[in-house]
Amino acid sequence: MARGATPKGVRKRSARPGQAERARSALAEFRARFSEIAGAAGCEEFAVFLLGCSPSRCRLQPLVDGEHPRMSRLSRRLSNRTIEAGAARLQTSTIPFWWRRSARHDPAPPAFADFDNLLGLDGAGIAFPLPAGAGRLGLAVFTGTVAPLSGEEVVALHQRCIGLFSALLEKAQSPAGNVPAMSNRELDCLRLTADGKTSEEIAAMLGLSAHTATQYLTSAAQKLDAVSRTHAVAKAFRLGLIT
Repeated sequence: MARGATPKGVRKRSARPGQAERARSALAEFRARFSEIAGAAGCEEFAVFLLGCSPSRCRLQPLVDGEHPRMSRLSRRLSNRTIEAGAARLQTSTIPFWWRRSARHDPAPPAFADFDNLLGLDGAGIAFPLPAGAGRLGLAVFTGTVAPLSGEEVVALHQRCIGLFSALLEKAQSPAGNVPAMSNRELDCLRLTADGKTSEEIAAMLGLSAHTATQYLTSAAQKLDAVSRTHAVAKAFRLGLIT
């Protein structure tokens, strides 16, 4: 065998990881960091979402959760839900909120957090609104038995979540490799879906029929190998196709 040759059957590794590999590694790191926060809050599950809001409703677009690269049950459950009653709160308030549906007479709630189960989840949990640049909003949701948290602990956890969310958005703007070619209309439809618009609203805004808007969204989902519109938006955001 010549010197420096690669043995037969052994794949030669590249010296530097590709963009897609770096993106996967970064998201795995975000998952680990948010998992640490979940542990500090005494919670079992977490999911981080980007908010797509109109004045009357909000939809949650999943970014990363405890089962990444798969989508957790918590992400799937909340991504299929339109929030109307709490839409204004999600868009205007940065105060965390918590819930404990099964036990109203438990010890005092976490300080610096409102009691508000606007997500309609069972059991207990706490959610941190995540403001970011360019008018983007997010939400970090932690479920399970919430530990007794002091005001200082709630503030510290909230600040960590905001910092990680901002870093996640910044990472999402970088090319992640293997980016599919998308038409301007497909990207427009994905952006408006991320903003919480329905097919009918997208069609009216772009001067299309509802059927054509749906076709653009279906085509975009196929190119992104996504199983739903929500999944397509999350993938497009991670790849930096939409901001």
